[in-house]
Amino acid sequence: MDRKPAVEKCCSVLLEDPKETCDSSQDSFSVSDGLSSCEEFGHVTGKTPAPTGLSPGSKYNVVTYPGKSPLVRAVAVGADRNAPWRKDMEDTNVIIDSYGGKEGTSFFGVFDGFHGRSSTEWVARELSVLLLEQLVKLDPSFSLDSEQRDFLSQMKPLFERTASTSTEAGTTSKDQQMTQAFTTAFAHMDRLLGLGRNESSKIRWSGCTSVVCIVDQETAPEEDHNTLHGRMLIANCGNIHAVVYKTGKSFCLTKDHSLANPRERKRILKEGGTISSNKQHGLVEGLLRATRGLGNYGNRRLRKVVPPTPYFMSLSLDASVGLLVLGSSGLWDGLQPEEVAPIVRWCSHDCLKHHRHANAAKGHHEGLDRSKLRETTEDPDNQERCNERPPCGVTLGDQQGAAPMSQPKNPSDEEEAGRDAGVEVDYEWLAASICRKLMKGAVAGGSRENISVIAILLRGLDVLGVQSDNGV
Repeated sequence: MDRKPAVEKCCSVLLEDPKETCDSSQDSFSVSDGLSSCEEFGHVTGKTPAPTGLSPGSKYNVVTYPGKSPLVRAVAVGADRNAPWRKDMEDTNVIIDSYGGKEGTSFFGVFDGFHGRSSTEWVARELSVLLLEQLVKLDPSFSLDSEQRDFLSQMKPLFERTASTSTEAGTTSKDQQMTQAFTTAFAHMDRLLGLGRNESSKIRWSGCTSVVCIVDQETAPEEDHNTLHGRMLIANCGNIHAVVYKTGKSFCLTKDHSLANPRERKRILKEGGTISSNKQHGLVEGLLRATRGLGNYGNRRLRKVVPPTPYFMSLSLDASVGLLVLGSSGLWDGLQPEEVAPIVRWCSHDCLKHHRHANAAKGHHEGLDRSKLRETTEDPDNQERCNERPPCGVTLGDQQGAAPMSQPKNPSDEEEAGRDAGVEVDYEWLAASICRKLMKGAVAGGSRENISVIAILLRGLDVLGVQSDNGV
């Protein structure tokens, strides 16, 4: 992709009803603050798209990327330190195109750090590779390159001492295999954080919560060439979430791993943990709101009751799925998942209005050009030039038989004719608009945490198909 304004480098590295499986522990980008590029670590993670540019006109920094998959129209990434409440930016994110060597497959992740930034930096660099190691065992269409294999080979002795079970195809159901693949990858990532790389505290090292998504294009059956088939594989660990916009409504796809969840609260107490009462729902060991996460080495009591076990679910992609939002805890502290839908509808109608205005402006200029052409051909002084032989290879039709140029006969015909022609819909603009509105809503809703957002516009969100406020 062609890069527009350069993005500052920072430490980090881009239907059916929802089908979910329980995790194993239950019953079954200023830009440099949070926006990131994995070009610096491309030898480990894979290809990361170059941003098209920074979206102007807002204090919230947003970087947009064109869709590189038939399933994705555009992607916008936003981050805000939330300066009135937070001194440092501890969130990171990752976007990887052609994930696992598969064209049309992308990896996205948002990582919310606490007690330092080191954990989020390493997770953004390495979790995608650790997960890919598990996926290649289940799906031969994924592959590891030589540098990724070298990295995994160096870390293998550490993983042999972890308690996680290896992922093997054919032993359990597909959903169980995928659940185990994500669980193993998160456990391995947690083990790597135990190395303490770049940690400076002598008391407790940093930790983070994570939400990741793989948008995977699937081959369409021969009898259905015109339909795009795909799936999303989503996992979260902690109070960090993914919300999908589907059939005009928004739905949370992830589990709430916080003390607001009675089931998690009960688990913490059962395992011998303590819950302080100095916050609305309390804090685990007086320190964390999240009941699951990666890292936190140095505090044995915290490590005992805050496991790195993710929740996993899969979602088939069809024309009803329009948008996926990955957001750090700071986003959802001030914004409810159901508030995503009206924001998407409002921004979509705004985008449609701009699109029609651009088409009208283009039509006006084309009309002026046609008027100039008629004036030229009707001018007697120019008649001789009009009768000259055309350039070689160009054939002029019979003037009497040629259909005159005219506009559609009525306004409705004109509107319909211009909907799919002329200026293309700027879906990157729409993605950036949604991203900014989400961040603005979180701040207005009282968020006091770092805010990070990835807005993924999918093919199901068709601006030209907007009919009413409830019909997007």
